[in-house]
Amino acid sequence: MKTAKRQRIRKAILLASFALFPVTIFYFSPYLIVYGAFQGIIAGSAIAFTLQLLSAIFLRRAICGWICPAGGMQEFEGDALEKPSKLGRRLLIKWIIWVPWVASIVIGFVVAGGIVSVDPFFHIEYGISVTSIEAMVIYLIIIALFFIPNLFLGKRAMCHCICWMAPFMIIGEKIGAALHVPQLHVKSTPESCISCGLCDNACPMSLPVSELLEEGAIAHSECIQCGACCDACRRDALKLGFGKM
Repeated sequence: MKTAKRQRIRKAILLASFALFPVTIFYFSPYLIVYGAFQGIIAGSAIAFTLQLLSAIFLRRAICGWICPAGGMQEFEGDALEKPSKLGRRLLIKWIIWVPWVASIVIGFVVAGGIVSVDPFFHIEYGISVTSIEAMVIYLIIIALFFIPNLFLGKRAMCHCICWMAPFMIIGEKIGAALHVPQLHVKSTPESCISCGLCDNACPMSLPVSELLEEGAIAHSECIQCGACCDACRRDALKLGFGKM
């Protein structure tokens, strides 16, 4: 089936991204961006997070659903456990972490007297993240941080709770919506829905898709545009595509 093929391709991309995580992990480092800021250096992670924000203006959180290595690891874990995560106030945790972290970045550049240089490979030897025992230890700690809590909290719980990259994309999608630009999103045809619940079960973010589709589109900020709900629907009530929200 065409829809099943799309999910196989998506999962293959996520698997490849996770396999390359020892190479790329420091390009998503929340520490290196702060460390660099206090020296007036724009590190690789600063560039990566800026690109995530800009891409989200048009793609919303598709990076989470299609290429994020940490998200991919969690999704494969979730497929094995089949334990939905609870949302609610947990969604606020990442913002409580993110706001002071971004403030520290701003303070760093102020202390440094502004931007001195741009170095995508700042403290990334040979452009590869894990090149030493110390770097491997850091890598394993981060993997454990994103893997272990999900055993108790459910599918992609760390995407919901602590991911420092998610707020950049949420802000980006809000900017895109405010500018009324076409965005990638799940469109819905509520009258075609028969409330079978297949979309709810398919969603890797544990969203109540069958309830959200009543608005004509899945506008929830935790939707990662993976299309899993669309591909599970047997009545074509959900479709992934570009358009104004």
